[in-house]
Amino acid sequence: MKSIASTLSRYMLTLCFASIFIFGGLTVYFMISDYQKEVIDAKTSILGGIEGQLVREVTRIKHSIEYTLTTNQQNSIKRVKSTVIEAHKLAEQLYATYKDSLNKNELQTLIKSTLNSMIFDFSDSYLFIVDMDGTAQLSPGLHDMTQKNILDLKTSDGKFIVQDMIRLIKKQDAGYIKYTWPRSGKNSLPLTKTSFIKLFKPFRWIIGIGIYEDTVTMKTQDEILDWLANINRDKDEILVGTLRGKSLLGPSKGKNLLKLRDSEGVYIVKDLIRAAKSGGDFVTYKNPAFSQNFKSYKKISYCSSIPEWDWFLAYGIDVGRQELRFEQSKEELWDTLMIQVAAVLTLVFLISLSCVFFSGRFKRILTDNFNYFENFFRKGIGTTAKIDRSKIAFTELDTLAELANSMIDSRESAKNELLKSEITYREIFNSTKDAIGVLDLQKRIFTDVNQAFLDFFVMERNAAIGMSPEIISFNSPPYDNKYAAELFNKALSGESVHFEWMVKKSTGEPFWTDNLARVASIGGQKKLLIVMRDVTERRKMQKIMVQNEKMMSVGGLAAGMVHEINNPLGIIMQVTQNIIRRTSPTLKSNLPIAEKCNVNLDNLRNYMDKRGINNYLRSIQDAGARAASIVRLMLDFSRKDNSAKSSGTIEPVIETAISLASNDYDFKKKYDFKKIKIIRDFNSSPMFNFTEMEISQVILNLIKNAAQALSEDKNSHKIPTITIRTSSDENFVRVEIEDNGPGIENEKLKRIFEPFYSTKGPDIGTGLGLSVSYFIITHNHSGTITADSTLGEGTRFTISLPILT
Repeated sequence: MKSIASTLSRYMLTLCFASIFIFGGLTVYFMISDYQKEVIDAKTSILGGIEGQLVREVTRIKHSIEYTLTTNQQNSIKRVKSTVIEAHKLAEQLYATYKDSLNKNELQTLIKSTLNSMIFDFSDSYLFIVDMDGTAQLSPGLHDMTQKNILDLKTSDGKFIVQDMIRLIKKQDAGYIKYTWPRSGKNSLPLTKTSFIKLFKPFRWIIGIGIYEDTVTMKTQDEILDWLANINRDKDEILVGTLRGKSLLGPSKGKNLLKLRDSEGVYIVKDLIRAAKSGGDFVTYKNPAFSQNFKSYKKISYCSSIPEWDWFLAYGIDVGRQELRFEQSKEELWDTLMIQVAAVLTLVFLISLSCVFFSGRFKRILTDNFNYFENFFRKGIGTTAKIDRSKIAFTELDTLAELANSMIDSRESAKNELLKSEITYREIFNSTKDAIGVLDLQKRIFTDVNQAFLDFFVMERNAAIGMSPEIISFNSPPYDNKYAAELFNKALSGESVHFEWMVKKSTGEPFWTDNLARVASIGGQKKLLIVMRDVTERRKMQKIMVQNEKMMSVGGLAAGMVHEINNPLGIIMQVTQNIIRRTSPTLKSNLPIAEKCNVNLDNLRNYMDKRGINNYLRSIQDAGARAASIVRLMLDFSRKDNSAKSSGTIEPVIETAISLASNDYDFKKKYDFKKIKIIRDFNSSPMFNFTEMEISQVILNLIKNAAQALSEDKNSHKIPTITIRTSSDENFVRVEIEDNGPGIENEKLKRIFEPFYSTKGPDIGTGLGLSVSYFIITHNHSGTITADSTLGEGTRFTISLPILT
């Protein structure tokens, strides 16, 4: 056994230490978190801006390069156009001046020599003249093609450039044209070139001047390198080179720096090129001293590429000093953190000592007070001694002391009240008209019963006490030991169980009881309290309901069908017979009218045979005869039986029930019996005495229930099937009716034979079908009817009828 004082003291210390350590741990945790955050803030403040600055500088330079290149390309194209216009004006002036004094050839030679001597902004630009017929009049780029037709001249990409120029001039007098063309010289590769051309109308010449984009690009590169060299003067912030390692700027200009390494073995240019090819990245290295003006220091550079030029561009900054500042700031923050943690740990230690001291003192005081109570209870068992409340230190324990003292005063009076209560309980227990039995949960025997219980079962008290409930039960299915065990277990779970049971008196006379069982605490022990009421008279009323239920089941089949079907059925059969007779060539009275209407009855009969009309009429007659037979069966079934038993076999009764079920035309039914597969598994049964109409009613009810269950099955892959089996032995004839429908839940299966209990909707069933069937089988024929089901697989009802009754 544990000591309350020690346990409370230990729990108090545990709680205090846990609170202290949690508080201290959280404080230290937040201190460390603040330290880490301050370190990150310091790093961001000192070093964080460097990387952003480097990216911005590289981006700014790349934007400047892009802008300069675009501007140069636009200006060069504009200069080409202005030069062509200037040459065109010069040709017009020469033509206007000398057209009257010189012949055509002399004037053309003068104009071509004049235009050929023009000076251009770019050394690889020249003026060319081609007439509209495709003859080259002036072609510095093609000296051997002058005065030759070059209409079929192709560019490297397969274009007929001269033809393209002629088509452009025919659409408009002037315009730009882009194509590939090699520079003058041997082994020159084709380059992109843009030319401006204009028509000189007097001679139908196309005058044009072109410029190579590559020439503009190289000029732009030179401008950019001069601009960056000017920015980088006396500094080494910017580094430009090709992606093959050649330096384009600074003291190492023109050298290949792929093998350049810093003092720590880092290949600087290789890493820069790798960063540029990856789309842009940072590279940290020790900057080498290229000359006396360049000092070695730790450097971080951001490097990006200019892919169209095959360049890399890097911008770097000295980070040594910033890192030194960051390390100093980090050390200061660490020292501050250590001082704060030491202060917290000291405070935790002092609070822990205080908790130990006060916990020990509390334990001593509490132990003394519990000792007072222990002495009281030791002495108070047989005496009236009270606790001295002046020695109690706690308010709560003082209240307990007061109550304990009051307990001594009220103990005797409680004994007297308990005796009076026992007398009152016994009087109430024995005066009620309902039988009451108290059952021991372990031994499952009656430990107490009232007078009504003894009167119900006609027995003495000494016979009832210690008796098992099985002695007074009939144990007939479904009210057998298995069902009783389920009810018992349900009551043990705390649930009030209401059920009916068939019992018997000590004389063997049976009667029905309505029972309520629940677990109750009696005398400090849990007992099963069973209250029983005689409901035999109510059960007898079920026999009266048998005929009512049968009439309800055939109300829509017999009475309605007789009045609603017989008359139209007779008309249908009569009209069909008249159609057959009045189209027959053998009936003499048909011949005069057929001749008058110019109709050959033999041909008509032949036509009706070939078109199957006669077969249709015979089918109508057969269906009418079948319907008449069904109506007769319905009328036979609906006649009120006198419960007289007769000898026979069970199979014809089953066939009659199947026939009735298959012709249930009630529009409220949601199933189509014709779509249900019926399997007959009949074994020849012996002759025995039974009431044919009652057994037929039971089988019809079970078949219809099975059909309704199949209509509710959501599994569309199964073929709805009802299997009916018969078998027999020396004592019983058995009928099994099984379906492959959705099955019945276990809780519902236990109640299906109860009156007015139904799993169908209120507009479909009354809840009496199975209870009436149970009554017919068990009461009228001394047989049994049971049901078992598996969810998702189906339900089977088994009827056992005794051969000798």
